[in-house]
Amino acid sequence: MQDQQINILTERVNKFLSRESNVSKKINNIEERINKMNNYFTPNKLENIVDIEQKSAFNNFIRRGIVNDLITKSLSGKADEAGVLITPTLHNRIISEMKARSPMRQLASIESISTRALDVIIENGNFTSGWVGEDEERRETDTSALVKKTIQAHELYAHPKATQSLIDDSEINIENWLVERLVDSFTKMENDAFINGDGNNKPFGLLRNNKIQEIGLKKQINAKMLLELINALDEGYLANASFLMNRNTLSTIQSLTDDTGRFIWQQSLTDSFKQTIFGIPVVISSHMPDIDDDKLAIAIGDFKSAYKIVDRMGINLLRDPYTDKPFVRFYAVKRVGGDVVNINAVKFAKFS
Repeated sequence: MQDQQINILTERVNKFLSRESNVSKKINNIEERINKMNNYFTPNKLENIVDIEQKSAFNNFIRRGIVNDLITKSLSGKADEAGVLITPTLHNRIISEMKARSPMRQLASIESISTRALDVIIENGNFTSGWVGEDEERRETDTSALVKKTIQAHELYAHPKATQSLIDDSEINIENWLVERLVDSFTKMENDAFINGDGNNKPFGLLRNNKIQEIGLKKQINAKMLLELINALDEGYLANASFLMNRNTLSTIQSLTDDTGRFIWQQSLTDSFKQTIFGIPVVISSHMPDIDDDKLAIAIGDFKSAYKIVDRMGINLLRDPYTDKPFVRFYAVKRVGGDVVNINAVKFAKFS
């Protein structure tokens, strides 16, 4: 009798444990599903989904000229002669690739704006200061004049074209094709304007500013002359200073040595693209002039403090299959400006 009761009790316990195990499995399954849903609907995942949808819609626009609701709403596009605004992801990619090819974009400070211009407040002079005791009267100090400089964002356009057969070829990444051509066209124009631009419907170039101090050097340049140029720069800007010159000028300097016979030009052991003169980084731009009479062939300074580039957000794209048959032309417009904002942060070498 006792054994029978034990068997019944054991059977009931086993049934209970079996039910508990099933409940536990169900709970685990529910938790697993919840985790999958959470992973799927995280912000990054949602952004990826939006990017994929926008990329698909943008490709349809490039290949077929289709302007759907996603283009109109998500891309802020307009189904008219104004074209569409490219995706934010693609815009950022274009700007990033332009920076990799642009000496001034690597050196200068860059501001993104949503308006036509950026107002920059510049101190025209120095604020004076002094020591004073806790209970002493604070004497009036000289004040620096504040000057407002407006940097306009000017229109820069490019119009790459392709045959319809190239556009229709599914093996070709049409987005990469378009980005490559826009980056190439925009960068070539910007690189020259940031250095030599006259400010007439384009950025005001670095070398166009006649208020920046010019240090006179002989065309037969030597290491001592370069030290004079370096020492002309205020020590507050030396920590972040760089040289800016073209390859011909660099080639001349590479053979110069100091008093101990060591070359003043050095190449980085870890990065073949990095090079220095007297320990100061050198950046190469083909738009800087050669060493010649009255030429500003070398600039040295903290360019991030000296020059500001202004990017207006958005690149507008128009698809035109009619003007240049059998080609499809893409007319792209971006808006960019630039100007010197601190004349004390940079010095020029003027040769004679």
